[in-house]
Amino acid sequence: MTGLYDKLFEAWERESSTVDIQTLPESFYAEMGEYASKLRGQTRMLEKGSMKRRISEKEKENAEQMLEDLARIRLRKILNTELEGKTVEASSLTPEERKLQAELKRILREHSEWVKNILMGYPTRIGVESKASRFKVVRFMEPLPAIIGIDMKTYGPFQPEDVASLPAENAENLIRRGIAKEIVVPE
Repeated sequence: MTGLYDKLFEAWERESSTVDIQTLPESFYAEMGEYASKLRGQTRMLEKGSMKRRISEKEKENAEQMLEDLARIRLRKILNTELEGKTVEASSLTPEERKLQAELKRILREHSEWVKNILMGYPTRIGVESKASRFKVVRFMEPLPAIIGIDMKTYGPFQPEDVASLPAENAENLIRRGIAKEIVVPE
């Protein structure tokens, strides 16, 4: 298991010594989960008080600490990048981190909307997420063929002046590109 320990150490060392998030293999966390599980099993199987068990316990402690630290450093980098309005390249992230990043984006969008509503004098509702808050109503400015939403449903096709309710992330993308404009619907 020395190879996995070395792989973890190298990833932790690279991440600890750089500002930008480093690329990890897609299967990194899955491999490390298996490694941690094997270390726990190996340690339990060894005779208490033996030198092999003490070495195994130390390897387990170090590996767990590095993995926790690595995950925390990467989370901090992802969060800071998103807070700065930038985006971490998806290719640098593992599948677990891509899911986390999408959730962070959603939370930050909700926070931004909450602040915008406060500034506009609208009442705020903390902790209440309605179906409406996950969707936006838009008016199309130009034609658009059918799209697959982030909820994996098909929307469209659309013609100029069509109005539709779309998942917020899809709607915001179309708004940024000038294809649609948001219609604010009072609650």
